[in-house]
Amino acid sequence: MKGILKWPLIIAAVVVVLRVVVEQAGAPNIVANVLSVVALHFFIGPVYFAIRIAKSGIPRPYTTLFKLITLYVVFTRAMVLPTYWLARVYEWPQPRFSGLAGPNVTPFTGYIAIPFLTAAFWIVASVIFGGVLGSIIIAITNRAARPVATSYRAPGRPE
Repeated sequence: MKGILKWPLIIAAVVVVLRVVVEQAGAPNIVANVLSVVALHFFIGPVYFAIRIAKSGIPRPYTTLFKLITLYVVFTRAMVLPTYWLARVYEWPQPRFSGLAGPNVTPFTGYIAIPFLTAAFWIVASVIFGGVLGSIIIAITNRAARPVATSYRAPGRPE
């Protein structure tokens, strides 16, 4: 399982940067939303980890799954934090940054409260949902790979 986080984290970093570029280039929100970090750590990452874990046959697959999902979502959300800080500084107008800037928004709210509460929400939600989704995939994969029990008749014994 060594290195299982490498490519998913590289992809997440690319998505974070591309989304900001697309948003700042003036693309409609629907286009920017296609580049969703939430989709990565809510669905795609857990499914990828579950399939890799199920195929590897490692012991304690569910524990490994939850550890990987937790690490992935924490690292991914850490990549998103600077975009919230930049949005505060430059007062970006995208809806996902609402509440970060303005005359009634304190620096604490704009730099700490909203970005970290948002991260905490997505971390908890992704670990729960992704863990359940990944566990189902592991269970189904393990069930499909399990040999089917057949009746056995010893040679020379009557039926």
